This record gives sequence, structure tokens and C-alpha cells, in this order.
Amino acid sequence: MNFGCLELFKGGQHRQHAAMMVMAMLGFYFEVARHDRDRHIRVHMRHVRPDKLHHFEKIRSEATLPLPYDYKSATHPAWQFWRKIGRTGISTVATFKQQDPDGSLMRSLGQNEEILSEIDIVKINSVYGTDCFDKQNIY
Repeated sequence: MNFGCLELFKGGQHRQHAAMMVMAMLGFYFEVARHDRDRHIRVHMRHVRPDKLHHFEKIRSEATLPLPYDYKSATHPAWQFWRKIGRTGISTVATFKQQDPDGSLMRSLGQNEEILSEIDIVKINSVYGTDCFDKQNIY
């Protein structure tokens, strides 16, 4: 079964958010919902908008592909994403000091140079295959 190809273009201030939503439409959970996320990030639920809390509900380990936690994933929100309206300077997610002593990893969340990370591409290819890239299928 061929679902067609999807191409995202660079540009525009909301490209990372668009990539996040496309990944969700393809059936991928947000990285912050992984069953093992507490080993990689801290979630400040009290800072999250009430209508966005469901994005942080942990999924079963069986629903997660056996891949490393991906800070660069299109499905990983920025550190202030989904914060309560009117609150500035607070974080919804934070990295741990011992893993990110200068905070550069935390500041880079959701600010990726590439739209999809290498692990995102592995996820998509493992679920949907690579038939899109077969030259014989180009119309």
C-alpha cells in the first residue's frame, strides 16, 4: 500500500510546529509522552496549559519503537511550548543539569536546523517503508 510522499519545505517561523503536527498525523506520539521520558527530561505539569496536558500522558513501552530518546525529534516540543498563557520565562520541559550543564540542549529543543531528525526518518521508514523513494514509483 502506497500512501504517497510528503515533502516539507524550510522557511517560515512555524515549520517545526508543522513538522510536529505532520508526525502526529502519521501516528507518532510526541517524544515527551514516551514511557521512559523521566530519565531524559523533567516535565513541569503545573506550567502546562490545561488543554495541552494530554500531550504529556505517558504511553506504554510497547507503543514506542526501540530507539533512543530523541531531543532533536520534530515531535519534541521546545522548552516553553504549551506553557500557560500569559506566563513567560517558565519551562514546561527541562533537561537535567548532569546531562546538560550549560542548558544548551534545553534551549535547542524544538529549534532544529533540520525539520526531521535522523531518528524521525528511521521511525517513518520503519512504519511506512521506503517505497516513496523508489524511482519506479515516481509519477
